[in-house]
Amino acid sequence: MKQIYFMMLFLALFITIGCKKEYTGEYIQWGDSLETVDTDKLDSSDIPYKIENGKVYVPEDAFDKAILCCS
Repeated sequence: MKQIYFMMLFLALFITIGCKKEYTGEYIQWGDSLETVDTDKLDSSDIPYKIENGKVYVPEDAFDKAILCCS
């Protein structure tokens, strides 16, 4: 019985890791300033971001996902 639970857990972990999106697009500005962007929501949605000169940038291919999760 324990082997079945272990295999189910392993399969779920494998699917989760295997389905994680790697963003490779050029970083574009997201929002007006750091104060208007909830970076906690970006973190919880696994969206990478950079902060430069008080502005937040996300990969271009993650822009739509950022809109869905953080608007």
